[in-house]
Amino acid sequence: MTVLNRALTWLFDAVMGPLDRLPPMAGLTLLSLATAVAVLLAFKWTADQRALAASKRAMQAALFEMRLFNDDLVALLRAQREVLRHTLTYLRLSLAPTLWLLVPLLALMLHMEFRFGYTGLTAGEAALIKLRLDDSAIDRGDASLEAPDAVKVETPAVFLPSDREIAWRIRPGAAGSYELRVHLGSHVLTKTVVVSDAVTRRSPVRPVPGFANQLLYPSETPLPEGSGLTAITIAYAERPFVVAGWNIGWSGVYVALTLVFVLALRGAFGVTM
Repeated sequence: MTVLNRALTWLFDAVMGPLDRLPPMAGLTLLSLATAVAVLLAFKWTADQRALAASKRAMQAALFEMRLFNDDLVALLRAQREVLRHTLTYLRLSLAPTLWLLVPLLALMLHMEFRFGYTGLTAGEAALIKLRLDDSAIDRGDASLEAPDAVKVETPAVFLPSDREIAWRIRPGAAGSYELRVHLGSHVLTKTVVVSDAVTRRSPVRPVPGFANQLLYPSETPLPEGSGLTAITIAYAERPFVVAGWNIGWSGVYVALTLVFVLALRGAFGVTM
């Protein structure tokens, strides 16, 4: 899983890296446009377009019949049955392109989360870095944190028994990307920290190995086995995407723009959806 995760991270860095120079909304718009084109091509190449069009026409005819004969119970029930039948047919015909798109879109959105979902730390403002201890660790008084000159470690290690965590307060002095080094027994573990509001890959959690962990937190390689930890975390703030006064998040913007582009371009691609 680690090799696959590294390969996917490299691939998505290559695809999305050039967009990091753009404002977040501009990058999301371009990714939504590319996704819409992929969706349209998937439906064009893998779905029976004639059957889809016929199914939609049949559904519309049955809906019109329901409105026209709403005072005739027998005709109304027959029309409802036809709507259900043609809806199921439409869903069956849409299954093939949906399956083709499902895995790559999920992988894309997981990696987009760590580029668009968070803002970086702010120079001059304090933040916490935490170690989550596993069941084998009781009190790691030997833990220490080493940081580059641009990041000040303001507190000694603080052990939180109820949360099974060790925490430090840090304060970055300048924008940049830094590597912190945690010394824990015989282990030296690293954690990346980004001090910038620009769009880039961030890693709020570096977890232990495991399929689910690497799937949900792909930005860094997993911690080594036997380190006594379950994760190293840094609290990045959520990046807001406010539309009409509502913070709908990057995913809401991405899905909405993708749907708009699909509807706007389906005629040009000759696609029935």
